[in-house]
Amino acid sequence: MDIHHCSNCHSENRAEARFCKRCGFWLLPNCPFCDTRLPEAALFCDQCGRQLNPQIVSTSPVLDPRLSNPSVTSHSHQVLPPTSISPKESKRPQPIAAVGTELRQYIPEELMRKLQAARDQGGMVGERRVVTMLFCDLKGSTAAAEQLDPEDWTEIMNGAFTHMIKPVYRYEGTIARLMGDALLAFFGAPIAHEDDPRRAILAGLDIVEAIKPYREQIQERYHIEFDVRIGINTGLVVVGAVGSDLRMEYSALGDAINLAARMEQTAQPGTIQVAYDTYKLIKNLFEFKSLGGVTVKGKSEPVLAYQVIGRKF
Repeated sequence: MDIHHCSNCHSENRAEARFCKRCGFWLLPNCPFCDTRLPEAALFCDQCGRQLNPQIVSTSPVLDPRLSNPSVTSHSHQVLPPTSISPKESKRPQPIAAVGTELRQYIPEELMRKLQAARDQGGMVGERRVVTMLFCDLKGSTAAAEQLDPEDWTEIMNGAFTHMIKPVYRYEGTIARLMGDALLAFFGAPIAHEDDPRRAILAGLDIVEAIKPYREQIQERYHIEFDVRIGINTGLVVVGAVGSDLRMEYSALGDAINLAARMEQTAQPGTIQVAYDTYKLIKNLFEFKSLGGVTVKGKSEPVLAYQVIGRKF
């Protein structure tokens, strides 16, 4: 049987494994968010800045490690060996990648049945689908984490994820990945609708609105500033299985998901930014502000980007 040696702990893993069975380390050579080739044993992508192997803070009993890493199936906390983190990296604040309870509690009953049916059938594995991808993260979270006790920051992030997750499920999207201070959602897999781009925009608008009172509450209590920013793009992905926690296992075609990530990275706090492939599908349903061209790695010309202002009706 072919094996894959983890560059972090040197354990043997199946050739098809994405995460190390021992330490949870990301095994594939390319970044799962922007598809850039990674340096060996990278903890962060040096192109998009995403954390590849988020640590689970063990000081809070509410954290469920299965939500941050699908390779972890027990209730033991994942901590990378000290030798895998350089002194420079160890000083960098590690964002939390968890929600206080399982994703199931946020899922409407009807959507739960649809997701479980898709998981049980397993018929879409390896299928190419046009989906609308939504990246959402907390701008300012790294600076805020430096000022707070880890338990306080865990509580804040759990609350923020609640406000980010609920709108995704409200419009029958699927959580593809939770990481650090961000999430990636799919609209169009495994459940497809004729108006998936519209649903993604509506979910984004609801996230922006839902987080406002929570931000004010946290600012008053802890005197820190943060806000969500959202990037959306529509394109091809290769669909994987629906996991036991009802998240999607996925393999994304690099160009489409890279552009979605770039939309999020260049969005202003408190805004939703979409690429042209999404804009052209729903431009008659929402008010937009044209942002001109955005530079994206791998593109010879800047790509058009638009900020969502609100619904037209």
